[in-house]
Amino acid sequence: MYRIETTGAFVQSFEKLPRSVQGRTHALIELLAIDYRDSRLHTKKLRGDRPEYSFRVGRDYRCMFSFENGTTILLIDVAYRKDIYR
Repeated sequence: MYRIETTGAFVQSFEKLPRSVQGRTHALIELLAIDYRDSRLHTKKLRGDRPEYSFRVGRDYRCMFSFENGTTILLIDVAYRKDIYR
């Protein structure tokens, strides 16, 4: 099981999400803490030399994260799918 940490940007973005998306995101973060490769997350490594990954929150939102060490996942940002990768 991984320990989850968040950035300030993630917290600000999370608070701006609709309540229904916040609830879904929270449930998926709990799943992420158990196994980041769970098929329900649709986890993908970002292209290039970037160390970040993303997982889907429904069809329209994505959550970006990275591994800090072998036991910690850092949640970087959560946003609409077209805006998250900018």
